[in-house]
Amino acid sequence: MGLTGIPPAAFMREGDPTDPRSMRTRSQLLAAYEQLLASSGSPTVADLVRTAGVSRSSFYTHFAGIEEVGVAALRSILDSFDPIDDERDPGAPGAPAAASFQDLFDHLAAHRDLCVAVLVSDEQMPALAELHAALVTHVTTAIERSPAMPAGFDVERGARFLVGGILSLLHEDLQTGADIDGTGAIVSAMLPEWLARDNLLDAPLSVAPSSLAPTR
Repeated sequence: MGLTGIPPAAFMREGDPTDPRSMRTRSQLLAAYEQLLASSGSPTVADLVRTAGVSRSSFYTHFAGIEEVGVAALRSILDSFDPIDDERDPGAPGAPAAASFQDLFDHLAAHRDLCVAVLVSDEQMPALAELHAALVTHVTTAIERSPAMPAGFDVERGARFLVGGILSLLHEDLQTGADIDGTGAIVSAMLPEWLARDNLLDAPLSVAPSSLAPTR
């Protein structure tokens, strides 16, 4: 389990999560969406159902429109973010994976076309809210764990401040076509000295469903 770890937010359709066929159809649509982004740019619903090999009615069982597919695809890559921690005891039940911002940016770089489509577009707000909520949750937890946290530090506002800067850098790099692989190292170097810089993003954690509601 990766950065989100919860079902889709209330404003999103999800099909029947208990039906393997329904979940297979959803996975086919998400895979086709990212495939089309890489090969032909912005896909339409017709492009998507043709490439995925599903019916239009099946598409609308899962998604209200093409923009919602982008948000769901972002969720999918966040949930797949589960890097291996070499220092973790593999025999420890439920031991969480730990990752740095470098790991996160490497993961996002592997899905660059998707990130550009959903984070640098006119329809970006739901996807940005999704990523923002996930990162704020994780950074808040990391700050709370730090033994060197200054007395009286406002954890929630501090986390939002850090995440705002991180997303600003990510958005700028995606928009300008810059290489985002190195952005994680830049972010880590800018963190306060008292905040642990390694293994900052622990999974699995939950994001409150209400925080994922669309902002428009």
